[in-house]
Amino acid sequence: MHIVPADIRPPRYGWVLTPSPGAWRRLAPSSPLRATQGNVERVAVSRCESCDASQ
Repeated sequence: MHIVPADIRPPRYGWVLTPSPGAWRRLAPSSPLRATQGNVERVAVSRCESCDASQ
């Protein structure tokens, strides 16, 4: 199978493999968490409501 250049796209999402302790709880516009893998331009500023409800 041949891959054409149009099939190669940069990652849409970013992720953090090893966040510092408490990083997810500190999320806020004033305390963002930048992705360290994938699309490193992505920045988190809040958690989703369902994640917070399960904690």
